[in-house]
Amino acid sequence: MGIKPPYTCRQGQFLAFIHHYTTLHGRPPAEAEIARFFQVTPPSVHSTILTLERRGLITRAPGQARSIALRVPPQELPPLYGRYATTNIPPPGRRDEGQRPTDTDATLLRLGKMQLEDWFAHNDRNPLDDSEFIPILDMLIESFAHAGVGAPLVQHLRRYACELYHQGCLEVAPETTFEANMQLIFSYLPASGRKRWRP
Repeated sequence: MGIKPPYTCRQGQFLAFIHHYTTLHGRPPAEAEIARFFQVTPPSVHSTILTLERRGLITRAPGQARSIALRVPPQELPPLYGRYATTNIPPPGRRDEGQRPTDTDATLLRLGKMQLEDWFAHNDRNPLDDSEFIPILDMLIESFAHAGVGAPLVQHLRRYACELYHQGCLEVAPETTFEANMQLIFSYLPASGRKRWRP
């Protein structure tokens, strides 16, 4: 029998999310991003963050956004399951090719889609030329691969990004085709990037 962790299941999920988000993006999440991921209210997130800080599991810089720092070693964190976490969920085992994705895979995929949606929404508010937007989009997706997310999930994120891009193109030019819009994406990527995006 192992030693009981110094946090509840819910607190462990918050800590795991903070760790994964920081690993993927090189900065801690904002409380609003935590609320969106777990589909809880901002006051609920803030209360949990204060509890984690009081328990010495995280630190924050007063008055500074995105300043959450974990004080728990990553190997002591539970797997990330998102809002569906309960104390009865066992940790995922290794899976062979062809097996169904684990809860962790599904959670990371949801996190990736959330980040892509945020990037497209940001671009709607502060438009960049596609020659700038597409390489940053590619870099965002590659950050998941560099963080250890498996190739099938990263490819799924690329397909999702293509769908989002196509939807945006249809709003401006309804006559465009998916294939034409994919060629537009490829035209803004270096040759090495194009290989990653081809199915």
